[in-house]
Amino acid sequence: MLTTVPSRDGYEDGKSVSTPGWLVVLVMRKQIVYTLTSAEEALDLLISDWPVHDGTPFIDAMEACEGVIKGTVTSEVAQFAFLTAAMDAGVDFKFPEPQSEPRLGL
Repeated sequence: MLTTVPSRDGYEDGKSVSTPGWLVVLVMRKQIVYTLTSAEEALDLLISDWPVHDGTPFIDAMEACEGVIKGTVTSEVAQFAFLTAAMDAGVDFKFPEPQSEPRLGL
């Protein structure tokens, strides 16, 4: 059974809300699905529930996510570094399927 952990930013109308430049990413760790919507949430996961705590990809991801918080790195760069660290550590992730908008009958 998978447990879903919603993003810290919560949901708006049942959809995840992400910070500008960061695509919502679902990360699977130990039967838990984390919904990450920002570099800050990615940094929290790197600190609290990551299988490795060394290596260039891990350090690059930590520094990039911290850089977003400080305003010295873009969210896009941090997300790329985070996903690189995930691939290096063998952490599964995916992007959620886009939800279609309901059509109005004419």
